[in-house]
Amino acid sequence: MTTTDDSRARIQWVSQNHQLIPYADATVSIMAPGLTFAALVFEGFRAYWNADKGELSIFRLEDHLKRFDYSISVIEMDQPPSADTITKDILDTLKANEFREDTYIRAQVYVDDWGSMLATGPVASSVICRPRARVASFETGQKFIVSSWRRNGENASPSRIKASGNYLNSRLAGLDAKRQGAGGAVLLNEDGTVSEGPGGCLFLLRDGEFITPDVTSGILESITRDTILKIAPPLGIPMVERKVGRTELYLAEEAFYCGTGQEIMPITAFDNRPVGNGVPGPLTRKLQSHYDDIVRGRSPEYGHWLTPVYGA
Repeated sequence: MTTTDDSRARIQWVSQNHQLIPYADATVSIMAPGLTFAALVFEGFRAYWNADKGELSIFRLEDHLKRFDYSISVIEMDQPPSADTITKDILDTLKANEFREDTYIRAQVYVDDWGSMLATGPVASSVICRPRARVASFETGQKFIVSSWRRNGENASPSRIKASGNYLNSRLAGLDAKRQGAGGAVLLNEDGTVSEGPGGCLFLLRDGEFITPDVTSGILESITRDTILKIAPPLGIPMVERKVGRTELYLAEEAFYCGTGQEIMPITAFDNRPVGNGVPGPLTRKLQSHYDDIVRGRSPEYGHWLTPVYGA
């Protein structure tokens, strides 16, 4: 998680092994299998500030924690913390830091101490929260390239779980984009179909409907992607999940990239070929506006997706 000096300096308290401790005191053994063998899973959450209500609310907390449990079960850890315990850790950490602005939350569970590549315990956990404003590219969009790196295979390192080891693949693709002066990358599967980006899912508008790679296309089962699939049809915006070919990137009328960090980021070009008119499209803007209303508690019908922090 890249932070500015200002946001790092404002983190006073973190949770480690279910205890609030000063940020400066949080440590991990240099021989912990979570570090040496990537025996670590994590979740990223966003909490949104509503100034009118004076409330900070975590978006889709329960759904993130269900995915967290699934990731933990796949890589096999002994006696991991329960969803209720992690929820308490998150709420306690947010309250201790007294953040009253948009905040990013990262929860981790990992094998600690000293152990082999096959160690399944002892299991440790941490929660850290930091102020994080919306990225500028939410408004401006970003240019993407198709990376030369391919997506992890399901039978090698399954991308549907949020394990730290998978993000080496994402790092390589992200560095590929950076070298080419782009803001993001598209990873293809070994069969040449579209998977996702280094840290988010892709949607393309073709013939009046958005298409997105299905869950067998090497993607993380994204909470933000699922949110969009649920909120778009009531707005009259059709959604289709299917295999997507590379050339469809160049035929898209609109496109966006989505995830907890970037929310809904318009894509303005693929491989220097403009998407539509090369600016964020009207249906993407409509989805962004509706999404913002939901996460900030201005759409009561989606209130069940919000967990209040200070009123909890």
